[in-house]
Amino acid sequence: MGEDEIERVSVDKAVSLAESRVRCIVENAKCIQKASKHSACCVGATVNHKPTINEYRYTKQVPLRSPKAEAMSKDLRRRGFQLVGPVIVHWFMQAAGMTIDHLVDCYRYAECVNLAETPWRHV
Repeated sequence: MGEDEIERVSVDKAVSLAESRVRCIVENAKCIQKASKHSACCVGATVNHKPTINEYRYTKQVPLRSPKAEAMSKDLRRRGFQLVGPVIVHWFMQAAGMTIDHLVDCYRYAECVNLAETPWRHV
């Protein structure tokens, strides 16, 4: 993305992102392009290639961050990524299935646990 494109996206009301955030997204994309297959394995290694399955009963028990998310956040920042604090990284870990934080009575809990217990395939 060139300067003109960054400016165009920054002023686009439909996108609604500050120029600094657009620049961070561009820099993160560059970091991803530099990443090798080894880096992808390091992300999985953060959880020993096995998702963490939690058994929370109440919403207030679900943490906003975890020690593993804090470690991954530090590693990503060391590699040049921006806007990757431990809360954002923990949300990523939830979305990627690296940690199961559904409440035990959630209709998706059993399905997510079954998927988490399936061995990961490493390519």
